[in-house]
Amino acid sequence: MAAPLKLLLFVFLFFLNGFLKSQETSGKKTITDTLAYAKRFEINKEKYIGKPFSLLLKDMMQMQPKQAKSEFREDTNYPLPSTAFTFSDKDINSGNGVTMIVRWKADDTATTPLEFFEQEHNYRFTPNEKNFLEKKVIRDITVYKR
Repeated sequence: MAAPLKLLLFVFLFFLNGFLKSQETSGKKTITDTLAYAKRFEINKEKYIGKPFSLLLKDMMQMQPKQAKSEFREDTNYPLPSTAFTFSDKDINSGNGVTMIVRWKADDTATTPLEFFEQEHNYRFTPNEKNFLEKKVIRDITVYKR
């Protein structure tokens, strides 16, 4: 008698677990085409040009960048011209995957903290990088797949 009761309980819990998992994921849409997802932001870039990067990040609800690599210059008036964002955990220098290039409006903000964060975190897009970049003003957005 105990074995059928345990089996019944196991089957009930198994189906309950499956039901709960389906409820968790039903609220989120899974991104199956990263290029198409990122291209939407390039197509609608007029909404973001001249605005802080935080607006773009807020609109990227379904998929956030996973890695970021910035271009640094010696020019003190324009030390950070652009940042490349990728959406996978692959090595950022691998040459594969979807890349979003955000070109920044010129400013004279010191880039030393960002350079440190990128090296410290191996180009992962962590809250430190996000906090540094979120106030930067977007000049242009380009998306491509290598």
